[in-house]
Formats: sequence, C-alpha cells, structure tokens
Amino acid sequence: MVKVITIMDDVYADLHRLKSSKGMSFSEVLRFLLNERGRERSIINLAGSIGNDDINRGAIEQVKRENYMSR
Repeated sequence: MVKVITIMDDVYADLHRLKSSKGMSFSEVLRFLLNERGRERSIINLAGSIGNDDINRGAIEQVKRENYMSR
C-alpha cells in the first residue's frame, strides 16, 4: 500500500542524501532510521565498524608513547 506524506524540504534533502549514499529506497531509509532509534547505544554496537584501512597506526603509537612517558 502506498501512502503520501508531507515533509519539510530540509528533511527531504537529508533523507535523499542518506538514500543515495546507502543505495536504498525512501521506505528502506525510513525503516533503517526507525530501527536505529530503537537500538541500544553502546560501544559494543560499534564493533567491526572500522576497517583496518581506517586505522592510523602512527597516531595510536604516538598516544601510547605519550601515555607511557607521562607515568
């Protein structure tokens, strides 16, 4: 069943950006956002969300060194 809804232009633009970036339909985007709202927000939900290519190992080592030297 198809329903017509009215939304503000800025909301439409945000939905359209998300739709385009995820390759989803508007219905899928709305379902995704509704499901996200109900999820518990915890660090465990982030597990696996960062790939190895996204990690700046040099920065991690620098923080470790600075932390070690400050002891």
